[in-house]
Amino acid sequence: MKGGLLPLLVVVAVPAFAVGTLLGAGPAAVVGAFVALFGLITSLGGPLWPDLRRLAVLAPVLFGAAVGPRLLADVSRPAAFALIVVIVTAGALLPLRGARYTTTALGLGMVTLFAYGIPLLSPASSWQFVLAAAAGIVVALVLRLAFGIADPSKPTRAAVADLLDGDGDLPGAVGLWYADGRRRWLGTVLQEAGRLRLARRSAEALARRADDDGPALDELRDRAHAVADRVRAKRAAPPATTPSPVGVLDRTSGEAALDAALDAALDAAHAALDAIDRAAGERDGRAVPIAAEARRDLRSVPLTGWLRTAQVRHALRTGLGVLAALLLSMQLLPGDPLLPTLLMTTFGVLQASWRDTLAKAWPRVVGLAAGSAVVLVVILVVPTAAYAPIAGVALVVGLSTITTRPALGSAAMVCTSVAMNSSLRHLDPVGTLVEYALLTAGALLIAVVVGFAAVPGVRPPALRARVDDAVATTTAAVRALGRPRGEVVAAQRAAVRATADLTPDHDRLTDDRRADLDRFREGLVDLRVLATATVLGAAAEHPDGEHPDTAHPDTAHPDTAHPAVDRALAVLGGCAEAGPDDGVLVALAGEVRDLRERLD
Repeated sequence: MKGGLLPLLVVVAVPAFAVGTLLGAGPAAVVGAFVALFGLITSLGGPLWPDLRRLAVLAPVLFGAAVGPRLLADVSRPAAFALIVVIVTAGALLPLRGARYTTTALGLGMVTLFAYGIPLLSPASSWQFVLAAAAGIVVALVLRLAFGIADPSKPTRAAVADLLDGDGDLPGAVGLWYADGRRRWLGTVLQEAGRLRLARRSAEALARRADDDGPALDELRDRAHAVADRVRAKRAAPPATTPSPVGVLDRTSGEAALDAALDAALDAAHAALDAIDRAAGERDGRAVPIAAEARRDLRSVPLTGWLRTAQVRHALRTGLGVLAALLLSMQLLPGDPLLPTLLMTTFGVLQASWRDTLAKAWPRVVGLAAGSAVVLVVILVVPTAAYAPIAGVALVVGLSTITTRPALGSAAMVCTSVAMNSSLRHLDPVGTLVEYALLTAGALLIAVVVGFAAVPGVRPPALRARVDDAVATTTAAVRALGRPRGEVVAAQRAAVRATADLTPDHDRLTDDRRADLDRFREGLVDLRVLATATVLGAAAEHPDGEHPDTAHPDTAHPDTAHPAVDRALAVLGGCAEAGPDDGVLVALAGEVRDLRERLD
């Protein structure tokens, strides 16, 4: 997030606070400000209209998460704890619906914990909390509309264009394309982007073998970047580049076959860019036809999870971690201003794998040590009258750097918390610093140890077994296309679970094997997505079930009735070899098979 959280806080939280105050929310208006901030976070990252629909559906949930635990705590603190744990755990399961729901899970958890834990400078009534939360949700809806109305589909085009630059997420891009109206020209770009990625990968590997440092690959990357910019543009523009005459470039490797293969790979990459360039210029906005039953199948697939899925284990650990933090908070006095520090640190550090959790925790440790040292110096040499401006400066620094330089941001937030509470609440700065350090250490201990120690019996099988299972379920999911809806959904769900379970959890892997595993997982997902799109596209173009392509009939399978898909599965299973005339799907299957062999 460019500029950190500060611009978002100014643009979102300040107007929401003002609206809440005008409506009579009083001191509870600060709750509405953060409901607006985190509510907006739940709806960012995608095209405007799908994001607005998601925010509208989630609005009652956000409202209940912001108001329910706080008001319930006045009646029964254990009941409030139970409600918070349920909301946070359920929110952590939302990414099972797709990558677009990752920010939704983050925002929902933050709304719940912050609205419950934030201290107010004076008492507020139940109705003031209700008004504040409602004002925050309305402001979030209005601002999301304002942020995206000028170019509603910009995130979709950006996600698709990122594939051309080599750092995109194919399933995520396909998901955005599907949610944003399935425009035909972007569908063409998606299809050719897969061909480009494989051709470019092959060309880079061949260039290394041929020891070819010529300009051909640099020209390819430059052209891909230029075409990606055309895809990102709001309106079509004339082509800015022309393909290089790859086939006549001089080679110096001395191996004619290798040189020819490199030329062929570069030619294939430029051919894909030609098709993308044409699509970006024509901008055919018609929707790609997909049968209503198939659309229901695709929407149903992500709605699944079980204990052996990494995301479900993460959700359970998040719920347990938050529960442990809430139980620890019972040792604090009512209205303790550092309660949000305990809850938000626990929630923010917990990640799907122990390694990622440690990576999140380490900057907090560094920031806590550095911030504590700065605070001690301030206490010794700075008069208490200067604490308020110091808190303001530290807050600006912290919000500006917490997402880009987390150690610095964490250190600044230590200074902010101690100086602000000492100034506004007249608390002892030394005691506040000690409490802050203890609560942060407790939160880190909970995140790093408690969650992962409490869920030891759900470790996945050995990596080799998970790799074999992912290949088998992906093959079964593709073969099931065209069968009754129940079989399709069940097979796709099994493939989603098995692929997600390839996420390193307790595995001890070298950097090379981790990179191979990441590429293998990405390749399997790409293969399933592209195969599904191929079969659905063929079904839309040939509703009678016949396909004109009869190449490689020996590998045909009656379930998919699409030769390219059947041949790709044969290559993936080791029953055939990819040839020079095969398309992107078969070449991808060959690459995934090679990665599988390296992981054995």
